[in-house]
Amino acid sequence: MKSGDAVKLRQLDALRAVAEAGSLHEAARRLFLTQPAISRSIRELEVELGMQLLTRSANGATLTPFAHQVLKRALVVQREVGRIVEDAQTARGELGGRLTLAVTPPASTRALADSLVEMTVARPGVKLEVIEWRGENIADGLRSGTVDVAIFTQYGEPKNAMFEWTRLYELDIQLTIPASYKGSETLSVEQIHALPWLLLDSPSDESSFVATLFGEHGLSQPERTTRCSAMNLYLDLSMQMEAVAVWTSLAMPLLSQRVDDGLLKLLSITEPMPKIGMFLAYSSEELLTATAQDLIRRLRAKLDRDDESRLPAGMRYSETRAGAR
Repeated sequence: MKSGDAVKLRQLDALRAVAEAGSLHEAARRLFLTQPAISRSIRELEVELGMQLLTRSANGATLTPFAHQVLKRALVVQREVGRIVEDAQTARGELGGRLTLAVTPPASTRALADSLVEMTVARPGVKLEVIEWRGENIADGLRSGTVDVAIFTQYGEPKNAMFEWTRLYELDIQLTIPASYKGSETLSVEQIHALPWLLLDSPSDESSFVATLFGEHGLSQPERTTRCSAMNLYLDLSMQMEAVAVWTSLAMPLLSQRVDDGLLKLLSITEPMPKIGMFLAYSSEELLTATAQDLIRRLRAKLDRDDESRLPAGMRYSETRAGAR
């Protein structure tokens, strides 16, 4: 038997417990085992792999660099085992399951909120976690298996072949600047390139708005950029920092109100601006759990029904109508 074939789940559990606890004693307590039993599992794994996994000291135990790589793979294995159990529960007719959903801010739509509520009612035992991340974090989560389903925005198509994706729809882009700005509100690409920018995404991200827009016109990244990935702070800074802020068309009701209040100005560009796509992604369609399939089915049905389902969650119908005036 090859050494890798002999690795057992209990050994991986022991390694994970030591990584989280920082000592063999605490790891044993968390797993309801004796310390010698934990030590034996780790020793067996070290022998089978032919590599040292722990650095032991008076202060506890830490993972070696190789052990950290082993742990990353172990987490994927343990998650897949959990999904096998979930599939078995579904086959027995149990309405539970586990789902980790990662979204970018524009994906927080009415359709998504309604779909999540319906799913939790239909599956009262579901363990649901919704995380708001930026696109680069979501890609890492899909690769590692920590994210089951993701809904995110991106300019152009995802170039990552490590997960499967489909485009749900596209959104227009709106640019703003604080009302204190005294320049023209209609600019060429070269003119707006010279202004300061306030960005949610990293300016070095090849799929970001500034990289896409200016790349299409042979221009470099803007020289003056501020990145803020905290959405509430971004909104506040966009009204005070004299810099160009980037929004999707979903934010227009909110932006229109602030324009009416004299806090913002809307900017336009003489050349066409790239649209942003809303994407649905998962590691593999064949490995989607019944819980993930349930959410995706509900979400697609709502998005296909009408455009209002794409409006931001938490915004009342009256507010969207007022913002559209």
